[in-house]
Amino acid sequence: MKGNNGGESQANREQQKKKPPFTPAKDDTKPLLQDPILRSDPIETEEAVLRLPSFPVPPPKPTSQ
Repeated sequence: MKGNNGGESQANREQQKKKPPFTPAKDDTKPLLQDPILRSDPIETEEAVLRLPSFPVPPPKPTSQ
């Protein structure tokens, strides 16, 4: 009978030693780098791209007849 009781207590110990269910850790890695132009507002991006510096405009040449 001692062997039988010892087996039962060993089974109980094994159940108590069971690991908790696996739960993935929270992802603490940095997010992937993104192109700032692609993630910004398209209208603002278009305005920024279309904004050109002012260039000096040459005076119109007189036409001779």
